[in-house]
Amino acid sequence: MSYFFGLLVRRERWTLSLRGTLLASFLIVVLAFTAFWRAYPFLAVNHPIHGDVLVLEGWVPIYTLNQVADAFRNGHYRKLLIIRTFDVDERKSREMQATLVNCGLAATSVETVYHPAVRKDRTYHAALAAKNWLGDHERPLGSIDVVTVGSHARRSRLLFQKAFGKTAAVGIIPLDDAAYDSQHWWRTSEGVREVVGETIAYVYARFFFAWN
Repeated sequence: MSYFFGLLVRRERWTLSLRGTLLASFLIVVLAFTAFWRAYPFLAVNHPIHGDVLVLEGWVPIYTLNQVADAFRNGHYRKLLIIRTFDVDERKSREMQATLVNCGLAATSVETVYHPAVRKDRTYHAALAAKNWLGDHERPLGSIDVVTVGSHARRSRLLFQKAFGKTAAVGIIPLDDAAYDSQHWWRTSEGVREVVGETIAYVYARFFFAWN
């Protein structure tokens, strides 16, 4: 029905009742709680493929290297490739290699690769550096595994797979981060910053990053 020469129209519309509003609110709370509860396990995905080469992101803390050495031995890898970013100095790079050797790895199995100094999309450029080095020094690989710290794992796997394309499948191994309790990450500022920050970064990488 119209009024005022058709300028106004009267229409019926559906709206939530009190019961419907309460149910919708309950479902929203449940979904939010589920997303909150599952955030860290989602980000810290653990899915190794166990190829010949294990690729380590060179910014990881020194205290995680015993975990890296265990992963290398347990996965029976032939080569450990450390990707050194521009913000990792020479001293830490040498310390990483020495620590891994002290953990029982053969010095000949550990290689450090440098990639150009970039301040944006560093993980993706690190992946490209790994791809280029492996293409120059290794026979064609069907798969690699990337090892990184906790909540960074899902984003690392995504970016490495995009960089490698169809040349190799990418597995991922997350390291335990001693900076906070991953089971109760919301209890510390370090955990909140890390998990919330990685969630935002993953969404950006998944939906908005322009691949080269």
